[in-house]
Amino acid sequence: MENNIFKTTMTNGLILGLIFSVNFLFTASRNVVLMLMTYLLMALIVVLLYRMTKKYRDITSGGYIKYWKVFNFVVLTFFFSSIISSIFKIIYTQFIDTAYLSSLLEESLKMTESYRSVFERFNMPMDENYYEQLENQFKPANYAIQGIWINVLAGAIIGLVFGGIFKKEKGLFDDTPSQPEIK
Repeated sequence: MENNIFKTTMTNGLILGLIFSVNFLFTASRNVVLMLMTYLLMALIVVLLYRMTKKYRDITSGGYIKYWKVFNFVVLTFFFSSIISSIFKIIYTQFIDTAYLSSLLEESLKMTESYRSVFERFNMPMDENYYEQLENQFKPANYAIQGIWINVLAGAIIGLVFGGIFKKEKGLFDDTPSQPEIK
């Protein structure tokens, strides 16, 4: 039974991972229309995950599933999706659009400078070490790994909600054999 959860989440993760990758591609394009379509893709991800979870409960788990098993199913699906998406992000940032991460870094540095007073108010140093760490976050592998953690966190939040929606435990009389009908 535990093997089924990995097989199912890996298959579902492949499907959602491709959608995650398209979502990233739309975001990276900087085209307003495509960037707006990312909201539709996010909704599609939630709807597909809803259907996948319902199917897992009804077919693979025999109609019954515990809260934490739903949670695990959703988080594992998002984890495998994130791995597919991170591989795509690495390929994209290293080979297709090598300037993408440097432009993100520039935007981040501008934003950081605009909030300098906030950093100073809280005695947070903005020294060379801070800037090196910031630059390190915008290397392809580190950027992709951050995406994994963000997606898994999103999956955990959705998993908490879906756990309440899909949990269905056997009732007291669900295991008893049915009585023959009296004619």
